Amino acid sequence: MRKLTVAVTVDDKMGVAFNKRRQSRDKLLIEDLCKSTDGDIYVTSYSAPLFEDFTDRIKIVDDPISKCPDCGLCFLELTAIAEHIDSISKLIIYRWNRLYPSDKKLGIDIGESKLNLISTYDFVGKSHDKITKEIYQ
Repeated sequence: MRKLTVAVTVDDKMGVAFNKRRQSRDKLLIEDLCKSTDGDIYVTSYSAPLFEDFTDRIKIVDDPISKCPDCGLCFLELTAIAEHIDSISKLIIYRWNRLYPSDKKLGIDIGESKLNLISTYDFVGKSHDKITKEIYQ
């Protein structure tokens, strides 16, 4: 079974999107994510513009979860991850520490998953005073 690292962004109620669009974006969050791996980051064409300063680090694919190699990293915005939870060995959650309108949620209950929180830290983003990065394994 493949083991993947998946990174997502959520608001205070685990919202990820509203009206099929991301809730927010932050340049320093993307920089932090790129520092999290030496390998490529698998993204959809929708997410690719977020990585404009890191185009050499991304692989643009229709379905990052299925195309990402074993031990690879996917950044997901509009992709449901609940059905893939058994393939996720590490989950990176970036929290906006705000409540945005959302009609799409992350779709998993971290507390009921096999993943355990191993680290958390806050940093100042470009457009957010506080972003919290949580890493689950």
